[in-house]
Amino acid sequence: MQAMRFNFRTLCRNAAERGGQMQRRLLDALGAHHSVKTLPEFGIERAAQLAGCTANHIRNLEMRGDLPEPRLVEAGSIQRRIYDYNEINRIREIIGKRPRRPDGAGCVRVVFSNLKGGVAKTTMSLHFAQYLAREGYRVLLVDADPQATTTSAFGFIPDLDLQDGDDLFPALTEAPDRLSPAVKHTHWGTLDLIPARLALQYSDWKLSQPEERQNEALGPPPVRLHRALKTVEDRYDIIVVDTPPSLGMLALNAIAAANLIVMPIVPHMYDISSSVQYFRILEQICALYEREINVQRLNILLTKVDASTETLNNIAVINGAYGELILSNRMGLTKELQKSASDQLSIYEIDQPRGSRDTYNRAIMMLDGVNAEILLAVRQLWQQEILSGIETAEAARARVPA
Repeated sequence: MQAMRFNFRTLCRNAAERGGQMQRRLLDALGAHHSVKTLPEFGIERAAQLAGCTANHIRNLEMRGDLPEPRLVEAGSIQRRIYDYNEINRIREIIGKRPRRPDGAGCVRVVFSNLKGGVAKTTMSLHFAQYLAREGYRVLLVDADPQATTTSAFGFIPDLDLQDGDDLFPALTEAPDRLSPAVKHTHWGTLDLIPARLALQYSDWKLSQPEERQNEALGPPPVRLHRALKTVEDRYDIIVVDTPPSLGMLALNAIAAANLIVMPIVPHMYDISSSVQYFRILEQICALYEREINVQRLNILLTKVDASTETLNNIAVINGAYGELILSNRMGLTKELQKSASDQLSIYEIDQPRGSRDTYNRAIMMLDGVNAEILLAVRQLWQQEILSGIETAEAARARVPA
């Protein structure tokens, strides 16, 4: 028996070494062919619409030198100005229309969370983060899922492009300030990423060990992401977290770090049933870590909604149970979203629709509607924080003797 264990261990070690060599060969082979992510480009009229000004105003700013000279492309017999989202944000900055969190309000952490997989957590967290960047906010997207689908969507190949330390693991197991070195810039100028790798799944096991529970310097294992994010959140308006489809330590850390939880639910019976268990677990977590957890709001997002009678009946049941928690906007099933997922692109990064223009427009309208509603919830949290600060200040002044 001992010999069998030894042989298996040797096999694993040798396979790991050969796999490492294979990774290096793959990375060398990719070389110049490594995909470089780009943003869609627009003409000046669309750029002006997005920036909130007129096309003539942009031309005047360029002529005065307040903006860089425009990029030009040949369009028949004329040259056409083109802009991308990063350039539009520069225009917003110049004309004073760049959105930011209000003075006196902190960074809001939005966590997409559910026990089940296949409910569009990753799709929605990716698109919400890019929607915020498109609108001009400073955003950090945290990939807490070892499957690293979100990471791949930004052109990073886990375990080829990324090394030890390029994920959440050091911040959760060594020191909160180890989070900052893991932050990666992306092709979106105002959107940074903390990537994930398959090795991140080791953190679930690591954080469940008895010695970790006794680690007073790092604190309780489920609240370490909360503490780590505090070291970088001043750089951002909003932090978005994608979670794994399970309830291990990574998912618990994300929940404990949240100000706003968005819970995607597919209106099918099994998904509805899992939501009951999810809320029971959340209650237990809050009881254990009440001082650390600061979830101020939870909303349910219905995803993969179709027009079948069964789905409509299930939605009626969900509304009866969770009515005030449910977002009014829903995500339906669209071929454009399915295609973008298979190509590791978001809808917001597509220059031209792969299917019909109508299908693409429906997908954009649904995404914009959902994301605008979640952003409204974020703004409401900012407003609540400002009002709370004013009330606290007034109460303090009232206690001061005349």
